[in-house]
Amino acid sequence: VPKYGLSVTGLVHPDKVYKNCGAEPGDVLVLSKPLGTGIVNTAVKAEMASEEAETEVIRVMTTLNKKAKEILEKFPVHACTDVTGFGLAGHAMEMAEGSQAEIVIHVDQLKVQIAALEYARMGLVPEGAYRNRQYTEDRMQIDPAVPEEKQDIVFDPQTSGGLLAAVPAEEAEKLLAELKELNLPCAMIGEVIDRQEYALQIR
Repeated sequence: VPKYGLSVTGLVHPDKVYKNCGAEPGDVLVLSKPLGTGIVNTAVKAEMASEEAETEVIRVMTTLNKKAKEILEKFPVHACTDVTGFGLAGHAMEMAEGSQAEIVIHVDQLKVQIAALEYARMGLVPEGAYRNRQYTEDRMQIDPAVPEEKQDIVFDPQTSGGLLAAVPAEEAEKLLAELKELNLPCAMIGEVIDRQEYALQIR
């Protein structure tokens, strides 16, 4: 079976390293891209996706995080990670545990790609989403009122997902205003609180 691998090496100034830990209680979480890549791509593979949804998912995946990172550099970022195969829940869980804090995500504030919720309701959910749920569910609490399709979005594995950044609450609106220059839906999606029983809450 053919296999292909690669590695990337480079240099970074030690004062400019973004880590996925260091989020502080009182921070808010900003996500620079909409979610739903895995679900929409599943619909594309099944030839059930609309042309509009397929066009958008390609645009989201081919938009680099370079510009978002350059915008973040203007702000005090306490923690940052990209959201990829482990889904929003998995990457937020890593940030919470690494920061010895608790993260609360508000599903109604999430930006979601065209038709992703509809496709999730149809059962077009990638297998990776179920693995992501199994990996995180014992360390998180999900409000029973959160609809199943919105839970699927939280666990959906992303391809070329956005940047998830924990920033002081007073900086969030200014950061969002600049991120909107990227012409992709971005939002404040949650906050960091003192660690209690769980690492992550989905409300």
